[in-house]
Amino acid sequence: MNSEKLGDLEKKPFNSLLEGPRIKMAHASPLYSQQVFDYIQRDHALGGRIYPWVKTLEEVEQYVVKPVTMESKDIHYLIFLGDKAIGSAHVHTISYLDHKAEVGYALETAEYGKGYASEALQLLLAEMKRLGFNKAIISTTQDNVASMKVAERNGFKREGLFAQDYIENGRFVDSVLYGKLLR
Repeated sequence: MNSEKLGDLEKKPFNSLLEGPRIKMAHASPLYSQQVFDYIQRDHALGGRIYPWVKTLEEVEQYVVKPVTMESKDIHYLIFLGDKAIGSAHVHTISYLDHKAEVGYALETAEYGKGYASEALQLLLAEMKRLGFNKAIISTTQDNVASMKVAERNGFKREGLFAQDYIENGRFVDSVLYGKLLR
């Protein structure tokens, strides 16, 4: 057991732009509202599940594109392939007290299976490590096999199952919890 006494993690700003070999990620600011709305609509047309409650541009501006401040508990990034927004990735439920946060990712259905979610996740993890976070957590539904595979391929370990954790589409669903130590 580690006897080192830890204090709160120092709040430092998340970089507004993260760049990988094929994708770049930028803070989801209102500047990108139309692009976000467009990729959500493309995904819904293919039967996808990204932001299922978002039906209008106004809802994108209310729920998805949020200004980032030092007090933000969630940091949303848009995933770009060239100039086209193809998804989002986010750090949320940030706990500076416990040096941890949850991470998530969503791609439009047409971009599944191309490694973009893993690349986005690696960019988020590198940024969290740079900022001094100790742990990243992924929570996904038990039927989201693709997300579980992304987590496992990127070194996350399954840590638990929360039975009937929340309601989705009018039914209780289980959540699978994954964790990865960053230090």
